[in-house]
Order: sequence, then structure tokens, then C-alpha cells
Amino acid sequence: TYRSAEHSQALLSGLVSLRDSSILFDVVLVVEEKPIEAHRILLAASCDYFRGMFAGGLREMEQEEVHIHGISYNAMCKILNFIYTSELELSVNSVQETLAAACQLQIPEVIKFCCDFLMSWVDEENILDVYRLADHYDLRHLSDQLDSYILKNFAAFSRTQVYRQLPLQKVYSLLSSNRLEVNYEFEVYDGALFYHYSPEQLETDQVSLMEPLKLLETVRFPLMEPQILQRLHDKLSPCPLKDTVADALMYHKNECLQPMLQSSQTQLRSEFQCVVGFGGMHSTPSIVLSDQAKYLNPLLGEWRHFTAALAPRMSNQGIAVLNNFVYLIGGDNNVSGFRAESRCWRYDPRHNKWFQIQSLQQEHADLSVCVVDNYIYAVAGRDYHEDLREVERYDPKSNTWEYVTPLKKEVYAHAGAALDGKMYITCGRRGEDYLKELQCYDPKTDRWDVLADGPVRRAWHGMAALLGKLYVIGGSNNDSGYRRDVHQVACYRPSTDQWTNVCPLPAGHGEPGIAVLDNRIYVLGG
Repeated sequence: TYRSAEHSQALLSGLVSLRDSSILFDVVLVVEEKPIEAHRILLAASCDYFRGMFAGGLREMEQEEVHIHGISYNAMCKILNFIYTSELELSVNSVQETLAAACQLQIPEVIKFCCDFLMSWVDEENILDVYRLADHYDLRHLSDQLDSYILKNFAAFSRTQVYRQLPLQKVYSLLSSNRLEVNYEFEVYDGALFYHYSPEQLETDQVSLMEPLKLLETVRFPLMEPQILQRLHDKLSPCPLKDTVADALMYHKNECLQPMLQSSQTQLRSEFQCVVGFGGMHSTPSIVLSDQAKYLNPLLGEWRHFTAALAPRMSNQGIAVLNNFVYLIGGDNNVSGFRAESRCWRYDPRHNKWFQIQSLQQEHADLSVCVVDNYIYAVAGRDYHEDLREVERYDPKSNTWEYVTPLKKEVYAHAGAALDGKMYITCGRRGEDYLKELQCYDPKTDRWDVLADGPVRRAWHGMAALLGKLYVIGGSNNDSGYRRDVHQVACYRPSTDQWTNVCPLPAGHGEPGIAVLDNRIYVLGG
């Protein structure tokens, strides 16, 4: 089968030539008492409105002249020119009548072009008029774009008179959005008050908060810094808002319990999900431990640094995410002395802050860490004196670690992942031996079961759970008599207790970081 890339454009050019030469016209559209000649078959092919008129059994099928009502002559000329040429000329003076015509004729492309043009001209002075257009023609996409404009420019827009003219329910929806772009949650608090009071009234404290304002329900007070909350609390007289601020202060005081106190009020204002890398080692003139953190925006393919106070310098630690808090568990903090750690840290992206939680009951390095049913499990590893088989479980409610059933044998440099309420660990080392074992822990029975061996021995690898399967990635072994990278990626299906090989890695990754985002597995470093 051959296909011409130029045919469709040549056909369109031929139709334009027929129009310009007044050849084979077979219908006259009468708009505002003015005739416009056209080709019936092209009109029917261009949109549902004309298809129904000329191919749907209506009387217009036989008429040589068809009267079109509710559309201006200029708008019809622009739309017919688009039908023939795929080009649409718009201006501030013509866009509204063209949009009205496109909506009546049901031409989605022209509607989109008109909406895009309107958005390019939107500002504080005309945004209400464009909202009315979107509402009149039921253009949900245009209304969403207008919402996005306000969400992106909220700090400045909330200080305008136009902001106060928006319907209360619209403002409530905007202030509730996770897409609201503010630097600090206090800007949302100000925005809620600006709807009722001028900036001057706020600056001179001419505000009454004794009666609860509906918009203040949208403010996520726990996201404010405690110093700001305390000042606000001290300033308020007894009222419902003061109680709300007191609850937010209590959230900050219960720092250990914060992961278990999550609600819509503590959710970050963001729909942005990213891959984050913490710590590890990097090479300068010598190998050093890193306290750096980076995040990857998968849409842009860019890595960026971010900093947080009191970041730990660790490597060979376990890492886990629970309720959007990041936990770094154990590891070691000496690149030459092999000193295992029992200390553990928690990172809070809401306030960009590290917090040291209860230490493990014993040192673990080269361990695996998994989250199952709101508990964090630290599995085996080594303390550089001996290999370990102990398993510890962390309860965020009590900030305590306790032992659960240990592994049958010691293992370190293994990897783990949680799937369907169970925890799986694969491979690793025991003494000098590389392993290909797979073991599964069920918290309901507090028991470990040995499952089918993997296809290859490896250690210092990564593991991920995705779409009901487990993937074992990277690492190294000494099957050739020396340590070398394992490129093979193995996939395990728990329902059949069987392994298969999938696409291998293009390059070796020893001790990689592993992340899953949007049904993709990311392999970091190593």
C-alpha cells in the first residue's frame, strides 16, 4: 500500500482553485440576505451541521438556496474560508461572532482556535466577559483555561476589584484547588479575606473574624509555619477561626505523629509528582558522602537540586515513602570505616524539613526497606561485624521499632518491594556468596515463605512492584570470577510463582535507586 503525503494538501488546493474560479458550485448560502456560493459535498464533509442539512433527509438537500440564521455574514465568510483553506483569521473585533458561528455549526477546530485567541488576550479587565462567553456557549475547556489563569496569577489577581466580582462558589473552588500557585499558604488566607475586604482594610486591621467566612474553609492552616500561626492565634479573639488555628498549631507540636494526621488540610498544593533522589556517595578527587537531594521532572526530563536544613549524609540506607513523607533508614556514614547506623530520618516536603525519628534497635546497612499497611519494615542487612537476619517494624503512631519474625538465614545487599499487602525480598549476599533467593513476608501471619529462585544471582540491585508484578533490576555478581554488572532484568508474577526475563538494561547499575511513577520504573545512579 502506497500513501501520498502531499495528496490531502493537493486536494484542498484543488478545492480552493474551484472556489476561486467559481466552478461546480451547487449551493448558495444566504446569510444576512447576502449570497455565498459553495460546494455542498465539502460543507457536508466539514461539520455535523452541514452533514445533517445536506445528507440527513432534510428539505435543504434539494434546495439550491439555503438560508442560514443566527450567524453574521462576516463570520460565515471566515468559517467557509477555513473549510476551504484550513486557515482562520481572527481579531479582537471578530472573534466573538466567529465563536458564536462555530458553536452553531459545530466545528470543534474553529471553536478551539477562538478559545486560544481569547486566552491570548485575557487580562484582569476582560476576564469576566470571557467567563460569560464560556458559560453562554458551555465551553468547559475555556472556563478551565480561565481558572488556570487565575490559579497561576493568584497573588496579584486576588488584590483586584475584578476578583471580588467573581461568584463566591467560583472563588471557593479556586482556593480549594491543588493547582493554586502560591509561595506560602498565608497567601491563600489573605486571598480569602481579600474577597471581602480591600488590601488597605487588611493592612490597617479593619477585619472582623468573629463570624466564620466561608472562604476560610479552603485555607490549609497546617501548611503555615508555626510562628505565623502563633501570631495569628494570639491576635484572634475567641471564635471558630481561633479554634482552627489552634488545631493547626497542635499538628506542628505533634511532629512525630504528623504522618498519621494527614488530611485534605495537610495536602500540598501541587499536582506535580516527581522522582526524588537522596544522599549516597559521589566522586570528587575522593569518594564522599552526599547530603544533596535532587528531583526529576519527568515531563521536562530535567534534574534540579533542592536543599533542606539538617539533611543527613548517608549511603547504603533504606528508603521508603509513607503518606508523602520520605524515610531514610539506617545505612552507613563513613566511606572508609564501614560504620553501620541505627539512626533514621524523615523528610517533610510540606515544610522542606528533616526530622530524626526513633533509631532502629540495632545497626543495619545494606538493608531493604518496605512499607506495608502503614508500617515500615527494615529487613536484615549487616552491621559490618556480621550479616543480619533480623527484621524490625516501625509504627509511625508510636514512633517505635519492634522486632517481627526474622528471616531463616542472614542476607545483605538484597532488595525489597511491597505488593498486595505482602513484602518480597530478592537475592543479595550471604558471606561471600551471591544469592538468587526470593522470600515473601505476610504481616497477617508474621511468617516468611521461600518462593521460586530468580534466574540469576545478584546483589546490590534494585526492585520495584508495578501492575501486579515484581521487577528485579541491575546489581552485580561474580559468576565470571570477578565482580561485574548484571544487565538482566527479571520479572516475577506472584500468581504463578514464575520468573521471566524482560528487556535488559542498556548499561550497568550497581546499588541503583529505584522509583515508580506513572507506570514507569526509573533507575537512578549506581
